[in-house]
Amino acid sequence: MTNKDLRDMTLRDMEEYTPRGRSRGRERARNMSIKYKIASITILVALIPMVVLTVLMLFFYNRAIMQRADKQIEENIRIMSDRLSSVLQNGELCSNNLTIEFGNYYNDKSMKQVTRDSKVTSQLSQSLLVYNGISSIVFIDRNGRFYSTNPAFNDESTEIKYSNYVYELSEANGKTVIMDPMDNPFNREGKEVITMGKHVINIVTGTHLGYLFINMNKNYLIESSQSEISYYFLYDSSSNVITESEVKDPIYADEEFAKSLLNTDEKLIEYQNESYLFARDRIDKFDLTVVGITNLNKFNVTGKDFRFILLTTGSFTAVLLFISVWFSANFVTKPLKVLHDGAEQIAEGDMSIRFRFKTKDEIGRLGRIFNYMTQRNKELLQQVDDEAKKKREYELALIQEQVKPHFLYNTLDIIIMLIEMNRSKEAARVTHKLANYYKNSLSGSEEIVSIEREIQIIRDYLDLQTMRYGDKFSYEIDVDEAVFKSQIPKMTLQPLVENAIYHGIKNKSSWGKITVKGRFNSGNDEKSYVELKVIDDGIGMPQAELSKLNELLSKEEPFDNDERKKAKEAEITDHDSTKGGSHFGLYSVAKRIKLYFGKEYGAGIESIEGVGTTVIVTVPYSE
Repeated sequence: MTNKDLRDMTLRDMEEYTPRGRSRGRERARNMSIKYKIASITILVALIPMVVLTVLMLFFYNRAIMQRADKQIEENIRIMSDRLSSVLQNGELCSNNLTIEFGNYYNDKSMKQVTRDSKVTSQLSQSLLVYNGISSIVFIDRNGRFYSTNPAFNDESTEIKYSNYVYELSEANGKTVIMDPMDNPFNREGKEVITMGKHVINIVTGTHLGYLFINMNKNYLIESSQSEISYYFLYDSSSNVITESEVKDPIYADEEFAKSLLNTDEKLIEYQNESYLFARDRIDKFDLTVVGITNLNKFNVTGKDFRFILLTTGSFTAVLLFISVWFSANFVTKPLKVLHDGAEQIAEGDMSIRFRFKTKDEIGRLGRIFNYMTQRNKELLQQVDDEAKKKREYELALIQEQVKPHFLYNTLDIIIMLIEMNRSKEAARVTHKLANYYKNSLSGSEEIVSIEREIQIIRDYLDLQTMRYGDKFSYEIDVDEAVFKSQIPKMTLQPLVENAIYHGIKNKSSWGKITVKGRFNSGNDEKSYVELKVIDDGIGMPQAELSKLNELLSKEEPFDNDERKKAKEAEITDHDSTKGGSHFGLYSVAKRIKLYFGKEYGAGIESIEGVGTTVIVTVPYSE
């Protein structure tokens, strides 16, 4: 056995003990250079606490900012809702008071129309002064008379009388309602208003008195929505956005974004790469909705500085850490690299390598241990080579000893029987065949012979066996002459032919046949090989026994001494039984082929119970 073979066996053993199912990432980590392992572990141990601390600081800081911002916007939106409710309630209170006053005027039958007109106009003007947030008041009585605190509306009285607002109020039940802001007839350029309307009904008689419109300046109504970091949106019952006439921020001009706010349930929303905290409140009495959003990027003015400080400090620390780890890892792993390179040379078979470390630390002691191991391995390799040679000799002697006793005794019995029957010529032919058989199989010290010589051995053996079992079987040898010069361990085919006779043909009630075939195969990876088959049409074997036998043939571990002895005894005992026997001969053949040529060669068996058995032997092609 060469040094290379020993190294390959060691590598295979190492691979067999590697746990399966390990992920590729874990495999790469295991195979990583020790320098990078030390660096990675050190960096992880140092960076993880720093990263965790940074993340926790940012997390708690951002959470505190979120809580403060959420509390502020909730408070602001409640204040805005209260303010809007107060202004709208002023309008409602104004409309109710005017309804009472107008009822008194129209119930007084003695009052002249000129006086009534004067009182109505005066009452409207007084209400404008009393109630905050009201920009103008318009009243259209049941006779079509038009009263307005804003003279500009007098020129458009006809248009207002026949507007949708009047039609909508005619269907109302006397409550004060907020009119639809779309197509508001009271809007003027730069002075848009929100209008509250009321169908004025005489509270005494229940008769129709007219229509009252109270206009509130839109800018005044929602002027608190202006802020540097917060934005507020007012929605009417039809989900229309009520904004200021003079938009001071582009966010109010994005109608699609404003409409989306009414239906969202998210607490945190994104708009133009900025984060906004969301809040909403309802003014149920007037069927209005107030939505507020606060820009967290502007609210948290110190957050960027805080993150910059953390990231800068962390980056600087990480760079210093990488530099220190790199130098320390190189200092530790450089001697290990020398050990690694030397060990590779030893693995290649150079046993002259010696390490000379001046230090007395762990690596220095490891180098001295390597020196001792190298010397010891050199001695062991020679010992292994000697033992392997003895083992092969032992295997050959064992197989020869297996076939000697019973076959010789049986053949001598045949010769004696022929002499007693006065068939001297036949006895002489049997004796000649027996002599040729033992001459070819036992003479000479060579372990490897040509296939041509191996065929001659089994031909002599089969001739002798047909003389004994002439009424049981015939044989045929069909081997290509192209493989005659190829090499094979001596006595490879004879145990297989013997098994075919004693375990297959002998126990068959009818005539049997044994066929030996040999063919050349080109194989894969440019490795040509010879395939030899020993085929019998005997009794075959059960599937369970076949599986067990093939499993045994695939094993690389040899029998121990006790198993070998028992198998040999069982084989000899069973040759004359009707139950078949052990397959020690087949196992020995497979084992010897693997010892000589490698584990990719050997023997296998195919069998069908009641049909027959085929033993297939593969050996490398050589001349």
